[in-house]
Amino acid sequence: MAEVDIVRRDKTVSITLASTTTDATTIRLEDAAGAIVSLGTMHTSSVSLHVYGSDEEAGSYRRLYDSSGSPANVTLSPSSTEGRIYAFPDAIFALPYGKLVSGDAYSTGVSGTVTFKS
Repeated sequence: MAEVDIVRRDKTVSITLASTTTDATTIRLEDAAGAIVSLGTMHTSSVSLHVYGSDEEAGSYRRLYDSSGSPANVTLSPSSTEGRIYAFPDAIFALPYGKLVSGDAYSTGVSGTVTFKS
């Protein structure tokens, strides 16, 4: 049986978590089919990242909700001794631009990377 060659493209961008959409890093999602965010150590009281999206880079960023009306957050399980990797909610990939915003003051200023697959 012949092996199937699967070619997957990926790219990585650096981000720093902020408490407002104005200060949050803009994430281009135009050619992405999925993504993860890798974050360094942080205060163990950090709870979640709020996901925002827009159809224009300089447009109004609105909070993303799932089909049942609940916020499409990234729930954190933080550690003060090791970094963690979290998956993005699938619904964000319907938009060309997104932002991750700190859900509390404890994760503000934490740096990380977002890796996209396409």
